[in-house]
Amino acid sequence: MEPATEKAAFPVLSKDDVEAIRDFASLRECDNGCTIFKAGDPSIDFYMVLEGELEILNPTDNNRCIATHGPGEFAGDIDLLTRRPTIVTCVASKPSKLLRVEGKRLRELVNRVPRLGDKLLDAFQIRRKLLEETGTLGLKIVGPGSCKDTTVVREFLFKNFVPFTYHDSESEKGKVTLKELGNPKKTPAIVCNDGKVLLNPSLFDLAKCAGVWADCPTDTADLAIVGAGPAGIAAAVYASSEGLKTTVLDRLGPGGQAGASSKIENFIGFPSGLSGTELATRGVLQMLKFGARISAPVNVMKLEPGKTPDAPHELHLDCGAIVRAAVVLVATGVSWRRLEAKGVQKFDNAGIYYACTTVEADVHQGHELAVVGAGNSAGQAAMFLSEHCARTVHLIIRKELGAGMSLYLADRIRAASNITVHNQTEVKEVFGDRRITEIEIETQPGNQRSRIPVKGMFIFIGAEPHAEWLPDSVSRDSLGYLLTGVDAERCGKWPLKDRLPCALETTLPGVLAAGDVRAGSTKRVGFAVGDGSLAVTCVHRLRMLRQ
Repeated sequence: MEPATEKAAFPVLSKDDVEAIRDFASLRECDNGCTIFKAGDPSIDFYMVLEGELEILNPTDNNRCIATHGPGEFAGDIDLLTRRPTIVTCVASKPSKLLRVEGKRLRELVNRVPRLGDKLLDAFQIRRKLLEETGTLGLKIVGPGSCKDTTVVREFLFKNFVPFTYHDSESEKGKVTLKELGNPKKTPAIVCNDGKVLLNPSLFDLAKCAGVWADCPTDTADLAIVGAGPAGIAAAVYASSEGLKTTVLDRLGPGGQAGASSKIENFIGFPSGLSGTELATRGVLQMLKFGARISAPVNVMKLEPGKTPDAPHELHLDCGAIVRAAVVLVATGVSWRRLEAKGVQKFDNAGIYYACTTVEADVHQGHELAVVGAGNSAGQAAMFLSEHCARTVHLIIRKELGAGMSLYLADRIRAASNITVHNQTEVKEVFGDRRITEIEIETQPGNQRSRIPVKGMFIFIGAEPHAEWLPDSVSRDSLGYLLTGVDAERCGKWPLKDRLPCALETTLPGVLAAGDVRAGSTKRVGFAVGDGSLAVTCVHRLRMLRQ
Protein backbone atom coordinates (compact mmCIF):
# COMPACT_ATOMS: atom_id res chain seq x y z
CA MET A 1 0.00 0.00 0.00
CA GLU A 2 1.30 3.46 -0.90
CA PRO A 3 2.14 5.61 2.19
CA ALA A 4 -0.30 8.34 1.12
CA THR A 5 -3.10 5.79 0.63
CA GLU A 6 -2.40 4.18 4.01
CA LYS A 7 -2.40 7.57 5.73
CA ALA A 8 -5.75 8.50 4.17
CA ALA A 9 -7.29 5.09 4.93
CA PHE A 10 -6.07 4.93 8.54
CA PRO A 11 -5.63 8.50 9.77
CA VAL A 12 -4.74 9.32 13.37
CA LEU A 13 -7.22 11.99 14.44
CA SER A 14 -5.99 15.22 15.98
CA LYS A 15 -6.86 16.42 19.48
CA ASP A 16 -9.35 18.88 17.94
CA ASP A 17 -10.99 16.03 16.02
CA VAL A 18 -11.29 13.95 19.18
CA GLU A 19 -12.84 16.83 21.10
CA ALA A 20 -15.33 17.38 18.27
CA ILE A 21 -16.32 13.71 18.46
CA ARG A 22 -16.86 13.96 22.25
CA ASP A 23 -19.77 16.34 21.66
CA PHE A 24 -21.64 13.54 19.83
CA ALA A 25 -20.34 10.48 21.69
CA SER A 26 -20.65 8.40 24.80
CA LEU A 27 -17.81 6.51 26.50
CA ARG A 28 -17.58 2.73 26.24
CA GLU A 29 -15.04 0.65 28.18
CA CYS A 30 -14.21 -2.87 26.97
CA ASP A 31 -12.21 -5.79 28.31
CA ASN A 32 -9.68 -7.68 26.21
CA GLY A 33 -11.57 -9.95 23.77
CA CYS A 34 -14.81 -7.97 23.89
CA THR A 35 -16.74 -7.98 20.59
CA ILE A 36 -17.56 -4.44 19.50
CA PHE A 37 -19.58 -5.54 16.47
CA LYS A 38 -19.66 -8.66 14.34
CA ALA A 39 -20.15 -9.38 10.65
CA GLY A 40 -23.82 -9.25 9.75
CA ASP A 41 -24.77 -6.72 12.42
CA PRO A 42 -27.05 -4.08 10.87
CA SER A 43 -26.69 -0.35 11.44
CA ILE A 44 -23.52 -0.42 13.54
CA ASP A 45 -22.17 2.54 15.51
CA PHE A 46 -18.97 4.54 14.99
CA TYR A 47 -16.12 3.80 17.40
CA MET A 48 -12.93 5.79 17.97
CA VAL A 49 -10.12 4.49 20.20
CA LEU A 50 -9.07 6.62 23.17
CA GLU A 51 -7.02 3.90 24.83
CA GLY A 52 -6.28 0.30 23.89
CA GLU A 53 -6.62 -1.40 20.53
CA LEU A 54 -9.25 -2.77 18.15
CA GLU A 55 -8.72 -5.57 15.63
CA ILE A 56 -10.76 -5.93 12.42
CA LEU A 57 -11.30 -9.57 11.50
CA ASN A 58 -12.38 -11.19 8.25
CA PRO A 59 -14.95 -13.93 9.05
CA THR A 60 -14.73 -15.41 5.54
CA ASP A 61 -10.98 -16.02 6.00
CA ASN A 62 -10.93 -17.77 9.40
CA ASN A 63 -11.17 -14.44 11.24
CA ARG A 64 -7.80 -13.29 9.96
CA CYS A 65 -6.85 -9.84 11.28
CA ILE A 66 -6.87 -7.36 8.39
CA ALA A 67 -6.43 -4.08 10.31
CA THR A 68 -5.58 -2.79 13.77
CA HIS A 69 -6.76 0.53 15.20
CA GLY A 70 -4.87 2.21 18.04
CA PRO A 71 -5.43 5.47 19.98
CA GLY A 72 -6.75 8.25 17.74
CA GLU A 73 -7.96 5.79 15.08
CA PHE A 74 -11.47 4.57 14.32
CA ALA A 75 -13.33 1.53 12.98
CA GLY A 76 -15.80 1.36 10.09
CA ASP A 77 -16.24 2.02 6.37
CA ILE A 78 -19.07 3.10 4.03
CA ASP A 79 -21.58 0.78 5.74
CA LEU A 80 -21.70 3.33 8.55
CA LEU A 81 -23.50 5.64 6.11
CA THR A 82 -25.38 3.10 3.98
CA ARG A 83 -26.62 1.44 7.22
CA ARG A 84 -26.10 -1.98 5.71
CA PRO A 85 -24.91 -4.98 7.73
CA THR A 86 -21.16 -4.84 8.27
CA ILE A 87 -18.96 -7.42 6.52
CA VAL A 88 -16.22 -7.56 9.19
CA THR A 89 -15.95 -8.24 12.91
CA CYS A 90 -14.37 -5.84 15.40
CA VAL A 91 -12.92 -6.99 18.76
CA ALA A 92 -10.92 -5.28 21.48
CA SER A 93 -7.46 -6.90 21.56
CA LYS A 94 -6.56 -4.96 24.74
CA PRO A 95 -8.59 -3.37 27.53
CA SER A 96 -9.92 -0.30 25.73
CA LYS A 97 -11.73 2.99 26.14
CA LEU A 98 -13.77 4.04 23.11
CA LEU A 99 -15.83 7.00 22.00
CA ARG A 100 -19.10 5.71 20.58
CA VAL A 101 -21.24 7.74 18.19
CA GLU A 102 -24.63 6.19 17.45
CA GLY A 103 -25.03 5.43 13.78
CA LYS A 104 -28.05 7.69 13.42
CA ARG A 105 -25.95 10.65 14.68
CA LEU A 106 -22.92 10.05 12.45
CA ARG A 107 -24.42 12.05 9.56
CA GLU A 108 -24.90 14.97 11.95
CA LEU A 109 -21.25 14.75 13.00
CA VAL A 110 -20.03 14.61 9.39
CA ASN A 111 -22.07 17.68 8.43
CA ARG A 112 -21.50 19.74 11.58
CA VAL A 113 -17.71 19.22 11.59
CA PRO A 114 -16.76 19.26 7.89
CA ARG A 115 -13.00 19.12 8.58
CA LEU A 116 -13.48 15.82 10.37
CA GLY A 117 -16.23 14.68 8.01
CA ASP A 118 -13.90 14.90 5.03
CA LYS A 119 -11.34 12.67 6.77
CA LEU A 120 -13.98 10.10 7.64
CA LEU A 121 -15.54 9.99 4.17
CA ASP A 122 -12.16 9.65 2.46
CA ALA A 123 -11.15 6.86 4.83
CA PHE A 124 -14.47 5.02 4.42
CA GLN A 125 -14.15 4.95 0.62
CA ILE A 126 -10.50 3.88 0.54
CA ARG A 127 -11.09 1.19 3.15
CA ARG A 128 -13.94 -0.31 1.16
CA LYS A 129 -11.77 -0.38 -1.95
CA LEU A 130 -8.94 -2.06 -0.03
CA LEU A 131 -11.36 -4.61 1.43
CA GLU A 132 -12.69 -5.46 -2.03
CA GLU A 133 -9.16 -5.92 -3.35
CA THR A 134 -8.42 -8.64 -0.79
CA GLY A 135 -10.67 -10.95 -2.83
CA THR A 136 -11.77 -12.90 0.26
CA LEU A 137 -14.44 -10.70 1.81
CA GLY A 138 -18.20 -10.50 1.82
CA LEU A 139 -20.65 -12.86 0.17
CA LYS A 140 -19.32 -16.03 -1.44
CA ILE A 141 -20.60 -16.87 -4.94
CA VAL A 142 -20.06 -20.10 -6.86
CA GLY A 143 -21.43 -20.67 -10.35
CA PRO A 144 -20.45 -21.14 -13.99
CA GLY A 145 -18.74 -18.10 -15.47
CA SER A 146 -20.73 -18.57 -18.69
CA CYS A 147 -24.09 -18.71 -16.89
CA LYS A 148 -26.58 -15.86 -17.29
CA ASP A 149 -27.83 -16.19 -13.70
CA THR A 150 -24.29 -16.03 -12.31
CA THR A 151 -23.58 -12.88 -14.31
CA VAL A 152 -26.80 -11.22 -13.12
CA VAL A 153 -25.91 -11.94 -9.48
CA ARG A 154 -22.37 -10.61 -9.84
CA GLU A 155 -23.49 -7.50 -11.75
CA PHE A 156 -26.17 -6.69 -9.17
CA LEU A 157 -23.75 -6.93 -6.25
CA PHE A 158 -21.07 -4.98 -8.11
CA LYS A 159 -23.56 -2.23 -9.02
CA ASN A 160 -24.62 -1.93 -5.37
CA PHE A 161 -20.96 -1.96 -4.15
CA VAL A 162 -21.45 -5.14 -2.13
CA PRO A 163 -18.13 -6.98 -1.60
CA PHE A 164 -18.14 -10.60 -2.73
CA THR A 165 -15.80 -13.45 -3.55
CA TYR A 166 -16.50 -15.32 -6.77
CA HIS A 167 -15.37 -18.81 -7.81
CA ASP A 168 -16.15 -20.32 -11.19
CA SER A 169 -17.79 -23.69 -10.45
CA GLU A 170 -15.56 -25.30 -13.08
CA SER A 171 -12.36 -24.19 -11.31
CA GLU A 172 -10.68 -26.32 -8.64
CA LYS A 173 -11.59 -23.86 -5.88
CA GLY A 174 -15.16 -23.68 -7.18
CA LYS A 175 -15.52 -27.47 -7.15
CA VAL A 176 -14.21 -27.65 -3.58
CA THR A 177 -16.58 -24.89 -2.46
CA LEU A 178 -19.59 -26.58 -4.10
CA LYS A 179 -18.67 -29.84 -2.41
CA GLU A 180 -18.56 -28.03 0.96
CA LEU A 181 -22.08 -26.78 0.20
CA GLY A 182 -23.34 -30.30 -0.53
CA ASN A 183 -23.06 -30.09 -4.35
CA PRO A 184 -26.38 -28.25 -4.86
CA LYS A 185 -28.13 -28.96 -8.14
CA LYS A 186 -28.99 -25.30 -8.70
CA THR A 187 -26.42 -22.54 -9.15
CA PRO A 188 -25.22 -19.94 -8.59
CA ALA A 189 -24.91 -20.66 -4.89
CA ILE A 190 -24.55 -17.60 -2.64
CA VAL A 191 -23.31 -17.83 0.93
CA CYS A 192 -24.62 -14.81 2.86
CA ASN A 193 -22.74 -13.09 5.66
CA ASP A 194 -24.90 -14.89 8.24
CA GLY A 195 -24.06 -18.29 6.70
CA LYS A 196 -27.39 -18.76 4.92
CA VAL A 197 -27.07 -20.32 1.46
CA LEU A 198 -29.23 -19.13 -1.46
CA LEU A 199 -29.50 -21.07 -4.72
CA ASN A 200 -30.13 -18.97 -7.84
CA PRO A 201 -32.16 -16.41 -5.86
CA SER A 202 -34.37 -13.61 -7.13
CA LEU A 203 -32.82 -10.14 -7.02
CA PHE A 204 -35.10 -9.28 -4.13
CA ASP A 205 -33.90 -12.25 -2.05
CA LEU A 206 -30.32 -11.49 -3.03
CA ALA A 207 -30.78 -7.88 -1.95
CA LYS A 208 -32.05 -9.00 1.46
CA CYS A 209 -29.13 -11.43 1.84
CA ALA A 210 -26.64 -8.67 0.99
CA GLY A 211 -28.28 -6.13 3.28
CA VAL A 212 -29.11 -3.84 0.34
CA TRP A 213 -32.84 -4.08 0.98
CA ALA A 214 -34.16 -2.81 4.30
CA ASP A 215 -37.90 -2.39 3.84
CA CYS A 216 -40.50 -1.26 1.34
CA PRO A 217 -40.42 2.57 1.24
CA THR A 218 -43.60 4.43 2.12
CA ASP A 219 -42.18 7.93 2.22
CA THR A 220 -43.95 11.20 1.71
CA ALA A 221 -41.28 13.33 0.09
CA ASP A 222 -40.69 16.79 -1.27
CA LEU A 223 -38.93 15.11 -4.20
CA ALA A 224 -39.12 11.50 -5.34
CA ILE A 225 -36.46 10.55 -7.89
CA VAL A 226 -37.01 7.51 -10.09
CA GLY A 227 -33.63 6.34 -11.33
CA ALA A 228 -30.22 6.46 -9.65
CA GLY A 229 -28.00 7.29 -12.60
CA PRO A 230 -25.87 10.48 -12.72
CA ALA A 231 -28.93 12.74 -13.19
CA GLY A 232 -30.87 11.16 -10.33
CA ILE A 233 -27.92 11.06 -7.93
CA ALA A 234 -26.96 14.66 -8.73
CA ALA A 235 -30.53 15.80 -8.06
CA ALA A 236 -30.57 13.87 -4.77
CA VAL A 237 -27.30 15.47 -3.63
CA TYR A 238 -28.45 19.02 -4.41
CA ALA A 239 -31.99 18.54 -3.11
CA SER A 240 -31.03 16.90 0.20
CA SER A 241 -28.21 19.40 0.79
CA GLU A 242 -30.82 22.17 0.48
CA GLY A 243 -33.13 20.62 3.03
CA LEU A 244 -35.62 18.90 0.73
CA LYS A 245 -36.89 15.53 1.90
CA THR A 246 -35.63 13.32 -0.89
CA THR A 247 -36.09 9.65 -1.75
CA VAL A 248 -34.50 7.79 -4.65
CA LEU A 249 -35.94 4.62 -6.22
CA ASP A 250 -34.08 2.36 -8.64
CA ARG A 251 -34.91 -1.00 -10.19
CA LEU A 252 -31.34 -2.34 -9.85
CA GLY A 253 -29.03 0.00 -8.00
CA PRO A 254 -27.01 3.20 -8.39
CA GLY A 255 -25.03 4.10 -11.47
CA GLY A 256 -27.48 3.81 -14.33
CA GLN A 257 -25.96 3.41 -17.77
CA ALA A 258 -22.81 5.20 -16.61
CA GLY A 259 -22.38 2.52 -13.95
CA ALA A 260 -21.73 0.01 -16.74
CA SER A 261 -18.77 2.06 -17.98
CA SER A 262 -15.26 0.86 -17.23
CA LYS A 263 -13.79 4.37 -17.38
CA ILE A 264 -15.17 7.89 -17.80
CA GLU A 265 -12.47 10.37 -18.80
CA ASN A 266 -14.38 13.42 -20.05
CA PHE A 267 -16.16 14.30 -16.78
CA ILE A 268 -14.82 17.57 -15.37
CA GLY A 269 -12.62 17.32 -12.29
CA PHE A 270 -11.26 13.83 -12.91
CA PRO A 271 -8.30 14.16 -15.32
CA SER A 272 -7.28 10.53 -14.81
CA GLY A 273 -10.86 9.34 -15.25
CA LEU A 274 -12.94 7.17 -12.98
CA SER A 275 -15.19 4.17 -13.41
CA GLY A 276 -18.95 4.44 -13.45
CA THR A 277 -19.07 2.49 -10.20
CA GLU A 278 -16.68 4.92 -8.49
CA LEU A 279 -18.77 7.86 -9.65
CA ALA A 280 -21.96 6.21 -8.37
CA THR A 281 -20.40 5.27 -5.02
CA ARG A 282 -19.16 8.79 -4.37
CA GLY A 283 -22.48 10.29 -5.38
CA VAL A 284 -24.49 7.95 -3.16
CA LEU A 285 -22.28 8.70 -0.16
CA GLN A 286 -22.82 12.41 -0.79
CA MET A 287 -26.59 12.10 -0.91
CA LEU A 288 -26.65 9.87 2.18
CA LYS A 289 -24.42 12.39 3.98
CA PHE A 290 -27.10 15.04 3.44
CA GLY A 291 -29.99 12.79 4.43
CA ALA A 292 -31.43 11.46 1.17
CA ARG A 293 -32.72 7.90 1.10
CA ILE A 294 -32.24 5.29 -1.61
CA SER A 295 -34.24 2.07 -2.11
CA ALA A 296 -33.28 -0.69 -4.55
CA PRO A 297 -34.18 -2.98 -6.16
CA VAL A 298 -37.66 -1.58 -6.55
CA ASN A 299 -39.77 -1.06 -9.67
CA VAL A 300 -42.20 1.79 -10.07
CA MET A 301 -45.25 0.15 -11.64
CA LYS A 302 -47.21 3.32 -12.32
CA LEU A 303 -47.49 7.01 -11.50
CA GLU A 304 -50.89 8.23 -10.38
CA PRO A 305 -51.15 12.03 -10.79
CA GLY A 306 -52.34 14.14 -7.88
CA LYS A 307 -56.09 14.77 -7.99
CA THR A 308 -55.62 18.52 -7.50
CA PRO A 309 -52.73 20.86 -8.38
CA ASP A 310 -51.60 20.88 -4.74
CA ALA A 311 -52.03 17.13 -4.14
CA PRO A 312 -48.96 14.87 -4.21
CA HIS A 313 -48.32 12.42 -7.02
CA GLU A 314 -48.34 8.74 -6.07
CA LEU A 315 -45.75 6.20 -7.16
CA HIS A 316 -46.99 2.60 -6.93
CA LEU A 317 -44.13 0.18 -6.27
CA ASP A 318 -43.81 -3.53 -7.04
CA CYS A 319 -43.28 -4.23 -3.32
CA GLY A 320 -46.85 -3.07 -2.69
CA ALA A 321 -46.11 0.34 -1.18
CA ILE A 322 -46.95 3.83 -2.37
CA VAL A 323 -44.52 6.75 -2.25
CA ARG A 324 -46.15 10.19 -2.31
CA ALA A 325 -44.23 13.22 -3.50
CA ALA A 326 -44.97 16.85 -4.27
CA VAL A 327 -42.58 16.62 -7.23
CA VAL A 328 -41.42 13.55 -9.14
CA LEU A 329 -38.21 13.52 -11.16
CA VAL A 330 -38.03 10.86 -13.88
CA ALA A 331 -34.35 10.00 -14.35
CA THR A 332 -34.76 6.42 -15.56
CA GLY A 333 -32.32 6.77 -18.43
CA VAL A 334 -32.13 4.30 -21.27
CA SER A 335 -31.21 0.69 -21.92
CA TRP A 336 -28.91 -0.55 -24.65
CA ARG A 337 -30.75 -1.85 -27.68
CA ARG A 338 -30.43 -5.61 -28.16
CA LEU A 339 -28.41 -6.80 -31.12
CA GLU A 340 -30.58 -8.35 -33.82
CA ALA A 341 -28.46 -11.24 -35.05
CA LYS A 342 -29.13 -14.95 -35.17
CA GLY A 343 -28.11 -16.81 -32.01
CA VAL A 344 -27.73 -13.72 -29.81
CA GLN A 345 -30.55 -14.42 -27.37
CA LYS A 346 -29.07 -17.78 -26.40
CA PHE A 347 -26.01 -16.11 -24.88
CA ASP A 348 -27.58 -13.04 -23.28
CA ASN A 349 -25.50 -12.26 -20.15
CA ALA A 350 -23.66 -15.52 -20.74
CA GLY A 351 -21.05 -14.33 -23.18
CA ILE A 352 -23.00 -11.43 -24.63
CA TYR A 353 -23.08 -8.34 -22.42
CA TYR A 354 -24.52 -4.84 -22.38
CA ALA A 355 -22.09 -3.56 -19.76
CA CYS A 356 -18.31 -3.61 -19.44
CA THR A 357 -16.87 -3.73 -15.92
CA THR A 358 -14.49 -5.97 -14.03
CA VAL A 359 -17.42 -8.36 -13.45
CA GLU A 360 -17.51 -9.29 -17.13
CA ALA A 361 -13.79 -8.89 -17.79
CA ASP A 362 -12.75 -11.27 -14.99
CA VAL A 363 -14.20 -14.31 -16.79
CA HIS A 364 -12.50 -13.49 -20.10
CA GLN A 365 -8.81 -13.41 -19.25
CA GLY A 366 -6.72 -14.06 -22.35
CA HIS A 367 -9.73 -14.40 -24.67
CA GLU A 368 -10.50 -13.01 -28.10
CA LEU A 369 -13.44 -10.60 -27.64
CA ALA A 370 -15.72 -8.43 -29.75
CA VAL A 371 -17.19 -5.00 -29.04
CA VAL A 372 -20.08 -3.77 -31.18
CA GLY A 373 -20.79 -0.03 -31.43
CA ALA A 374 -19.36 3.31 -32.49
CA GLY A 375 -19.95 5.62 -29.50
CA ASN A 376 -17.90 6.46 -26.44
CA SER A 377 -19.27 3.53 -24.44
CA ALA A 378 -18.09 1.10 -27.11
CA GLY A 379 -14.72 2.82 -27.34
CA GLN A 380 -14.23 2.79 -23.57
CA ALA A 381 -15.14 -0.89 -23.46
CA ALA A 382 -12.69 -1.75 -26.25
CA MET A 383 -9.83 0.06 -24.50
CA PHE A 384 -10.66 -1.43 -21.09
CA LEU A 385 -10.81 -4.99 -22.41
CA SER A 386 -7.63 -4.57 -24.46
CA GLU A 387 -5.73 -3.38 -21.39
CA HIS A 388 -7.18 -5.73 -18.77
CA CYS A 389 -8.05 -9.11 -20.18
CA ALA A 390 -8.34 -9.61 -23.94
CA ARG A 391 -5.76 -11.10 -26.26
CA THR A 392 -7.45 -9.27 -29.14
CA VAL A 393 -10.49 -7.00 -29.26
CA HIS A 394 -12.48 -6.82 -32.49
CA LEU A 395 -14.30 -3.47 -32.63
CA ILE A 396 -17.24 -3.85 -35.02
CA ILE A 397 -18.67 -0.60 -36.39
CA ARG A 398 -21.61 -0.27 -38.76
CA LYS A 399 -20.16 2.93 -40.29
CA GLU A 400 -16.67 4.34 -39.61
CA LEU A 401 -14.53 4.73 -36.48
CA GLY A 402 -14.70 8.27 -35.11
CA ALA A 403 -18.09 9.43 -36.37
CA GLY A 404 -19.83 9.16 -32.97
CA MET A 405 -16.81 8.93 -30.66
CA SER A 406 -14.59 11.47 -28.88
CA LEU A 407 -11.40 12.11 -30.85
CA TYR A 408 -9.05 11.17 -27.99
CA LEU A 409 -10.73 7.77 -27.71
CA ALA A 410 -10.70 7.05 -31.45
CA ASP A 411 -6.98 7.93 -31.59
CA ARG A 412 -6.20 5.54 -28.73
CA ILE A 413 -8.07 2.73 -30.46
CA ARG A 414 -6.15 3.30 -33.68
CA ALA A 415 -2.88 3.16 -31.74
CA ALA A 416 -3.74 0.03 -29.70
CA SER A 417 -1.81 -2.99 -30.97
CA ASN A 418 -4.44 -5.54 -29.90
CA ILE A 419 -7.58 -3.80 -31.19
CA THR A 420 -8.73 -4.67 -34.71
CA VAL A 421 -11.29 -2.23 -36.14
CA HIS A 422 -13.90 -3.61 -38.57
CA ASN A 423 -15.50 -0.60 -40.30
CA GLN A 424 -18.77 -0.83 -42.26
CA THR A 425 -19.41 -4.19 -40.62
CA GLU A 426 -22.33 -5.87 -38.86
CA VAL A 427 -22.70 -9.06 -36.83
CA LYS A 428 -24.99 -11.56 -38.57
CA GLU A 429 -24.80 -14.69 -36.42
CA VAL A 430 -23.36 -16.02 -33.18
CA PHE A 431 -22.17 -19.61 -32.85
CA GLY A 432 -21.50 -21.87 -29.89
CA ASP A 433 -22.95 -24.56 -27.67
CA ARG A 434 -22.61 -23.70 -23.97
CA ARG A 435 -20.21 -20.85 -24.73
CA ILE A 436 -19.68 -18.51 -27.68
CA THR A 437 -17.06 -19.86 -30.06
CA GLU A 438 -17.26 -17.49 -33.04
CA ILE A 439 -19.32 -14.83 -34.78
CA GLU A 440 -20.11 -14.25 -38.43
CA ILE A 441 -19.71 -10.69 -39.71
CA GLU A 442 -20.69 -8.99 -42.97
CA THR A 443 -18.55 -6.16 -44.33
CA GLN A 444 -19.49 -3.56 -46.92
CA PRO A 445 -19.07 -2.98 -49.76
CA GLY A 446 -19.74 -6.33 -51.34
CA ASN A 447 -21.54 -8.13 -48.50
CA GLN A 448 -18.34 -10.01 -47.69
CA ARG A 449 -18.89 -12.55 -44.92
CA SER A 450 -16.27 -13.99 -42.59
CA ARG A 451 -16.02 -15.61 -39.18
CA ILE A 452 -14.09 -14.43 -36.13
CA PRO A 453 -13.30 -16.73 -33.16
CA VAL A 454 -14.40 -14.90 -29.99
CA LYS A 455 -15.40 -15.95 -26.46
CA GLY A 456 -17.49 -12.89 -25.60
CA MET A 457 -19.23 -9.92 -27.18
CA PHE A 458 -20.04 -6.49 -25.67
CA ILE A 459 -22.94 -4.57 -27.26
CA PHE A 460 -23.36 -0.75 -27.31
CA ILE A 461 -25.54 0.03 -30.33
CA GLY A 462 -28.07 2.67 -29.36
CA ALA A 463 -30.62 2.99 -26.63
CA GLU A 464 -34.30 3.10 -25.77
CA PRO A 465 -35.87 5.23 -22.99
CA HIS A 466 -37.33 3.72 -19.81
CA ALA A 467 -40.67 5.50 -19.69
CA GLU A 468 -43.31 2.83 -20.29
CA TRP A 469 -44.68 3.12 -16.72
CA LEU A 470 -45.69 6.77 -17.11
CA PRO A 471 -49.28 7.82 -17.93
CA ASP A 472 -50.26 9.06 -21.39
CA SER A 473 -50.51 12.60 -20.03
CA VAL A 474 -46.70 12.67 -20.15
CA SER A 475 -45.94 13.44 -23.80
CA ARG A 476 -43.10 11.81 -25.74
CA ASP A 477 -41.32 12.52 -29.00
CA SER A 478 -41.39 10.08 -31.91
CA LEU A 479 -38.67 7.91 -30.28
CA GLY A 480 -40.35 7.76 -26.87
CA TYR A 481 -38.22 10.36 -25.08
CA LEU A 482 -39.99 12.75 -22.69
CA LEU A 483 -40.80 16.29 -23.81
CA THR A 484 -39.90 18.99 -21.29
CA GLY A 485 -39.89 22.77 -20.92
CA VAL A 486 -40.44 24.67 -24.16
CA ASP A 487 -41.05 21.42 -26.07
CA ALA A 488 -43.72 20.40 -23.55
CA GLU A 489 -45.49 23.71 -24.04
CA ARG A 490 -45.17 23.75 -27.82
CA CYS A 491 -46.53 20.22 -28.31
CA GLY A 492 -50.00 21.52 -27.40
CA LYS A 493 -50.58 19.21 -24.43
CA TRP A 494 -49.49 21.47 -21.58
CA PRO A 495 -52.70 21.66 -19.47
CA LEU A 496 -52.22 24.85 -17.40
CA LYS A 497 -53.23 28.36 -18.47
CA ASP A 498 -51.77 30.32 -15.57
CA ARG A 499 -48.10 29.36 -16.02
CA LEU A 500 -45.61 27.79 -18.40
CA PRO A 501 -43.68 24.62 -17.57
CA CYS A 502 -40.29 25.04 -15.94
CA ALA A 503 -37.22 23.99 -17.89
CA LEU A 504 -37.40 20.24 -17.10
CA GLU A 505 -41.14 19.90 -16.47
CA THR A 506 -43.08 17.43 -18.60
CA THR A 507 -46.66 17.89 -19.84
CA LEU A 508 -47.78 16.53 -16.45
CA PRO A 509 -47.34 19.42 -13.97
CA GLY A 510 -45.06 18.52 -11.08
CA VAL A 511 -43.37 15.70 -13.00
CA LEU A 512 -39.87 16.51 -14.25
CA ALA A 513 -37.48 14.59 -16.52
CA ALA A 514 -33.67 14.69 -16.51
CA GLY A 515 -30.78 12.93 -18.16
CA ASP A 516 -30.92 10.48 -21.05
CA VAL A 517 -34.69 9.88 -20.81
CA ARG A 518 -35.37 13.54 -21.68
CA ALA A 519 -35.93 14.46 -25.32
CA GLY A 520 -33.12 16.58 -26.74
CA SER A 521 -30.62 15.83 -23.98
CA THR A 522 -26.95 15.27 -24.77
CA LYS A 523 -26.02 11.73 -23.81
CA ARG A 524 -23.02 12.53 -21.61
CA VAL A 525 -22.47 12.18 -17.86
CA GLY A 526 -21.73 15.89 -17.43
CA PHE A 527 -25.01 16.90 -19.10
CA ALA A 528 -26.95 14.42 -16.95
CA VAL A 529 -25.42 15.87 -13.79
CA GLY A 530 -26.32 19.36 -15.02
CA ASP A 531 -29.91 18.22 -15.59
CA GLY A 532 -30.03 16.82 -12.07
CA SER A 533 -28.96 20.11 -10.52
CA LEU A 534 -31.34 22.12 -12.73
CA ALA A 535 -34.19 19.84 -11.63
CA VAL A 536 -33.74 21.04 -8.05
CA THR A 537 -34.14 24.64 -9.24
CA CYS A 538 -37.44 23.55 -10.77
CA VAL A 539 -38.50 21.93 -7.50
CA HIS A 540 -37.91 25.17 -5.59
CA ARG A 541 -39.87 27.13 -8.19
CA LEU A 542 -42.82 24.76 -7.98
CA ARG A 543 -42.78 24.92 -4.18
CA MET A 544 -42.95 28.72 -4.32
CA LEU A 545 -45.91 28.60 -6.70
CA ARG A 546 -47.81 26.42 -4.23
CA GLN A 547 -47.30 28.82 -1.33
